[in-house]
Amino acid sequence: MYIYLFEAKSIQSYLFQSGKLIDVISASERLDRLIDSSESSVLHHVLTSAKLNSDLLDENLPNHCKLIRFMRCKGGAFYCYAQKKQPLLDLRSAWTLTLQQLFPSMEYTDALVEADQLADALDKAHSQLAADRNVPSLKLPLASAPCRAFSRTGQASVSITAQARQATTSDEDIDIDTDLHRQAYQTLKMRNAAALQDKFTPGKLKGTLFYPIDLENDFQFEHNNEQLNRSQSEAIKDIALIHIDGNGLGILLMALKSALQGSNDDDFRKAFRQFSEALNQATTEAAQQATQFVYDCAKYLNYNDPKQPRLMVPIRPIVLGGDDITLLCRADLALEYSQIFCSEFKVASQKALEPLFNNYLRQGSSATEKPNHILDHLTASGGIVYHKAGHPFTHSHHLVEALCNHAKRLTKSVNENERQVGPATLAFHRLSNAVHDDFNDIVENSLTFTLRKKESMQIGQSAYFVDDQTSRQAPFSFDKLAQLVELSCQTDAPVSIARWRQMATCIAQGDITEADRIYHRGCSLANPKEVEKLNLLLASLTPDGCEQTNWYWHNKQKSDHKKYYSIINDLLITHHFQSYANAEITQHKEELNHG
Repeated sequence: MYIYLFEAKSIQSYLFQSGKLIDVISASERLDRLIDSSESSVLHHVLTSAKLNSDLLDENLPNHCKLIRFMRCKGGAFYCYAQKKQPLLDLRSAWTLTLQQLFPSMEYTDALVEADQLADALDKAHSQLAADRNVPSLKLPLASAPCRAFSRTGQASVSITAQARQATTSDEDIDIDTDLHRQAYQTLKMRNAAALQDKFTPGKLKGTLFYPIDLENDFQFEHNNEQLNRSQSEAIKDIALIHIDGNGLGILLMALKSALQGSNDDDFRKAFRQFSEALNQATTEAAQQATQFVYDCAKYLNYNDPKQPRLMVPIRPIVLGGDDITLLCRADLALEYSQIFCSEFKVASQKALEPLFNNYLRQGSSATEKPNHILDHLTASGGIVYHKAGHPFTHSHHLVEALCNHAKRLTKSVNENERQVGPATLAFHRLSNAVHDDFNDIVENSLTFTLRKKESMQIGQSAYFVDDQTSRQAPFSFDKLAQLVELSCQTDAPVSIARWRQMATCIAQGDITEADRIYHRGCSLANPKEVEKLNLLLASLTPDGCEQTNWYWHNKQKSDHKKYYSIINDLLITHHFQSYANAEITQHKEELNHG
């Protein structure tokens, strides 16, 4: 038996390399059409052109020696096997040639191995994939030393084609990948419709939505509340880059592989393909539910041109594949979009994976029993980077991936064992300038301030649980943070948003004494019951084992250097980017119900 594995790598970097939204849109749409179990996918066209028999479109085809059988064909990767080596050699040759023609600079890994059993072949191929990642590869076409470079990407420039020129106003020479993206943008009419957009669009709304292509204008729709202050109006015009990735995928795959020990190759293939399809289905359903929320906000705000039959929604889909999504969203809707996606992904994954559990992962004599070593759903964690619409978002995708990893660390911190699927978490950060630092450096440079000798304070935790958690080691949840924001917005708040902002300024100047004075002054003037409510909320956001001093805490076990922690920055960001549109919709519905 022979198995062939292919995986596209560094997809985010590839999508954002030119820094223009038109190229990001086109590249993401082209990649979305690359690998799929449909007739429109590039993979199907390659198989057809090479005259190779496969079960890509129909997994129930009867087996024979030359048939290529697929275990996975979603999310920028495919795994397939055959009894003979030659069909896979032909596929590998045709596929890699096609890939270099369509996506010349995209990184990928592949592996072709032999083994007696499919499970053994898969393990062996994965090891070779990991090794292939570290092997240097040549990218064609090769450019000579005196060749002119495209200023946006640094790659060798080519003369812009006529089709690519129609998609832009510039006549400058561009690199071959960018030229191909713009050709596709024009030829496939991606301005108005594209397959990736449809994956984000709820079924009943397909054909009625328009997704923005101009970051500085399309996202800035008018708000029907003229009472918004300057800060709130500015928040509406900001953009958020969202990247969310699933938790527990590896755990479920290991459990599935363990449950399939001793099974024949055909059952092994069916189980893994079923898992791949279910995962993609859950991600799509969750994204559509989150898009429905944005649509409701946009529809309520009446942001539609009377001459335009379709409603423009303030999100721009970039990636949806496997268990992860990436998109741009209007800043004040980004947090709720992400929370809805995470909540819906948990529900959708449980529903989509139910048949898989019934067939392979149930233990015990009862069909209703669940395996005691694993949960029957997946969760998702992600990152949100807020920035101005004119900010070079190409500098943000590294940070949003780092934020996603930061959120996943919080997810794992409350797991009782390695076989547990952790809760959904989200991490966020607001960028004020273009940076290439990693997240730890950003925390140290922009969220940590020196107070006195061997003393400092970190004013943000960044990552919070989507659902309220009871873990005292990591008590951070958006529910508690939202309660604190709501309390701070009240007219009789002990510490108002303005006071929190003044305290943050004092800490940035190294004056914790003045910050303390502002806090206690506000509490002394407030209603004792409101002060008690504030103290309870702050205590609930303080981890066990830490020494709390009113609005901040100190972990005595960490180091000799006395470092204080607070959530002031998180509170201010959450308040600044809270969804006024959704609040108005909720109020409007309540008024209708009571009316």
